[in-house]
Amino acid sequence: MIDEPGPWGTGPFVLKEGVSVLDKRSPEVVMVPNKAHWNKARIPKATIVFDNIVSKAEALDLVMNQTGKVDIVTELTPAEAKEVAKSKNARLMESKSKTLIVGVFNQNAAGSKWTDVKLRQALNKAVDKNAVVKDAALGYGTVLTSMIMPGHFGHDPALKAYGYDAGAGKALSAAGVSTLTIVAGEGHKAVADAVAKSLSASGIAAKVELAGAPKGDNWDLWLVEHFDWSPEYPYGVVFREFFGQDGGFRKMPVDAKFSAMGEKMMQTTDKKAQESLTKQMDRHVHDTAPVLFLYAPSKLYAVSNRVNFTPYKTWMFEPAEASRK
Repeated sequence: MIDEPGPWGTGPFVLKEGVSVLDKRSPEVVMVPNKAHWNKARIPKATIVFDNIVSKAEALDLVMNQTGKVDIVTELTPAEAKEVAKSKNARLMESKSKTLIVGVFNQNAAGSKWTDVKLRQALNKAVDKNAVVKDAALGYGTVLTSMIMPGHFGHDPALKAYGYDAGAGKALSAAGVSTLTIVAGEGHKAVADAVAKSLSASGIAAKVELAGAPKGDNWDLWLVEHFDWSPEYPYGVVFREFFGQDGGFRKMPVDAKFSAMGEKMMQTTDKKAQESLTKQMDRHVHDTAPVLFLYAPSKLYAVSNRVNFTPYKTWMFEPAEASRK
């Protein structure tokens, strides 16, 4: 990062050099402070240079060895985070972001057993979520109570997470659920394996199929990672996507009660009323358990000791407050 002036624009930064559009990515993209930004308190203190050539492994080596070429590396894996935590020249920064991983139940298949709320609740109890976070995320995650994390708009502190109960497998077995299939992308193989391992302790055998999305109806759980980029409107970004009539991840019959709350939310402009309704929606989702609640993966950064950096709880990298020490 270097200090220098730049042209004007509308955001905290404006583009000075380079292009970063999929197939037209420049070796470097240079973003400079917008000193005409409307929020004077948030005018950046430094220019940000995105290096699109150096590999992630090289970047981590550079930031941990403090060569001066790299200051921040984003999107660390849990294993990479463990290595950064050992560095004397860089520090690991963990952000409890508004991202979540859940298992969507296949309720739409003909004869699906997952239309039974008691079986969905039983499976939520049959998975040790703390063990999944430990095994799949090396501890860098927060067990979900429902769809909204603590500290975020609409979170209901009265809700309690489904606690682990190895005996919950008996209810599943009694209903004829002794095996199930988990569909997951390559990037979530560790999560799927951890869920399968936990289920085996409850007497349920799970098979993992690696695919971007389910094909056909011969599956039980689909692992989905999604983010909430909205500051205070989880209905539009999270709830609707999983449970709304036009949701991209919805694999369940239309929930009339949820739909009614959604319609009411669309007509509500008062912030306090919106928050109260959001809590009602989150409680309804918790109680009906249309997904296997797993965890919110932390966003992990390697940050040079030479710089100040403030991670945001959104899923996005926002370097407006970054500066040299």
